[in-house]
Amino acid sequence: MQRDRRLLAALLLFLVSLLTGAVQAWIVNAYVRSAISGGWESFADFFGLDAPAKGPAAYCIDFCGPELPFMAGWIAIGAFVSGLMILAFAWWKPKA
Repeated sequence: MQRDRRLLAALLLFLVSLLTGAVQAWIVNAYVRSAISGGWESFADFFGLDAPAKGPAAYCIDFCGPELPFMAGWIAIGAFVSGLMILAFAWWKPKA
């Protein structure tokens, strides 16, 4: 009996989801630490974002931080959903 290769594909997608989810958790951790300390410069420089203005002549009325980079999160979500779809398809339509 030969194993279904779709199960290997689903397993690899779950692994990609796990790794990119860990990367996104690290990004969120850096974001929260920058928000707490108020030092957006290093975060913005590392991720290539625009840091909010700072100083006596600068003011902020609305949201005073850079946008959260969420590309790794979208990759994690997409890989997880794709892995679930492949797994469900392999379950309902097994190869003979």
